[in-house]
Amino acid sequence: MGEIIAIASQKGGVGKTTTSVNLGASLSYLGYKTLLVDVDPQGSIATSFGYGRYDIRAGILEVFTKNVPIKECIHPTEMDLFHFIPSNVWSDEVDRKSLIGASSNTILRSALQEIIDQYDYIIIDCPPSLGNLTFNALIAAHSMIVPIQCEYYALKALGRFLKMTRKLKIEHNPDLRYRGFLLTMVDMRNNLSKRVINKVRYTLQGLVFETMIPRNVRLAEVPFYGKPAFLIDKTSKGAQSYLNLAEEVVKHENVPLETEESEQTAIVAA
Repeated sequence: MGEIIAIASQKGGVGKTTTSVNLGASLSYLGYKTLLVDVDPQGSIATSFGYGRYDIRAGILEVFTKNVPIKECIHPTEMDLFHFIPSNVWSDEVDRKSLIGASSNTILRSALQEIIDQYDYIIIDCPPSLGNLTFNALIAAHSMIVPIQCEYYALKALGRFLKMTRKLKIEHNPDLRYRGFLLTMVDMRNNLSKRVINKVRYTLQGLVFETMIPRNVRLAEVPFYGKPAFLIDKTSKGAQSYLNLAEEVVKHENVPLETEESEQTAIVAA
């Protein structure tokens, strides 16, 4: 059975979609069959693979609102072991509201059970909010990766998110755990970045990935080229950082990363 990993954060612009796309591509490069699921109504995942509105058969919108089987929403990428399910929400405000307003918190979990045995990893790209879609993703997930942008207010945005996930875990998904917190948009030439890194690592202790994601032009070019950074330039710092992250995820596959003491420290600090 595959592992379902939610890429989640309350804060926007921290690199959730970038992480989802490039981590998924890196895992597939390492030989793991991987599915990327987009539950963000912004619909950026399809663009990251060069798909336009009329290239999509069906997506998460149809799973949530029309009971379309999730296996009918799977689309291929250039990499044989890497597939994705788009949100299929474009400019139609009615569709957007329909997806966000889906009534059940367990729709995604039920849908993914139909295909979980077909993949080694299923990665869910969450919206930057604490609403119904994020709840669906975290209830469906076995674990989560939380990107933290390397800026001064990173932990401020983190506190509320940690409190929400603790409550969700208790009430809906007792097996949910942290895969780890991921430092993103790192610029080691910047003294502020260095201070934030030290603060995050001190506060969250063993919950933080060793791998850090740098600011890198190849990562920003993913939507333009319609392919992961790995397929644009394997030697770039951005592509290499996500390969390192994938190796770290695989290496620590069965290691519990969550500690109540560290989480409580983070909540207090935030």
